[in-house]
Amino acid sequence: MRKIPVTILMIITVLALLKPDVLFAQYKSVAMGVKLAPNIGWIKADGDGYNSEGIVPGLSWGLIADFYFAENYAFSTGFSVSFHNGKISYPHIESQQSYAIGRLDRRYRLKYIDIPLLVKMKTNDIGKFRFFGQIGLQPGVRIASKAKDSFNSTAPVFNINTDWHNIDSQTNLFRATMLVGLGIEYPIDNSTAIVAGINFVNGLSDVLKGKNTIDGTIDHKGIPNAFELSLGIIF
Repeated sequence: MRKIPVTILMIITVLALLKPDVLFAQYKSVAMGVKLAPNIGWIKADGDGYNSEGIVPGLSWGLIADFYFAENYAFSTGFSVSFHNGKISYPHIESQQSYAIGRLDRRYRLKYIDIPLLVKMKTNDIGKFRFFGQIGLQPGVRIASKAKDSFNSTAPVFNINTDWHNIDSQTNLFRATMLVGLGIEYPIDNSTAIVAGINFVNGLSDVLKGKNTIDGTIDHKGIPNAFELSLGIIF
């Protein structure tokens, strides 16, 4: 009976010498790095008389953490400090000027801490490169929100411009987004690689709150979206 454990030990030793990947995974189980991601964002306005007024550049930066559960599959997380900007316009009453009726053009500067919860899928090596796709949710917490306003009155005709001011009371504390992306990975050495990708950040929740000053039955609603170019290095 004592020969059985000895025989098993010999088999394991031979396998380890001849084919180590039979016993041990040949992929890195955890990879960490940093990223910088310039973006172009917009706010999708939802409401009678509310219009989106185009794209505005923004930026995010943060930490990448990939936890591999198979050679080409990982759970990707970390954190990002995200600056998401946009512009909308809507009907408005200006209380500081005898309650004049007009239209408010508002530019938003929204700052969040986002926590990506993604599944990342990679190809095998194609030359020196590996391609990957990722998809998942990205909840976030607002840490700052500011607005820059231009009010255009229709009767009487005049304009009021207001520089950047705090609007935390008019924005929701939490937001939810969905992230879908494609990218490429280029190894520098055995443990370091440069990564680049493009992501679509699709807003799932309304980030604005409050009522319209002309029609109190209309809620302020705005959903932020963005395309971002992500550049990073992983170790």
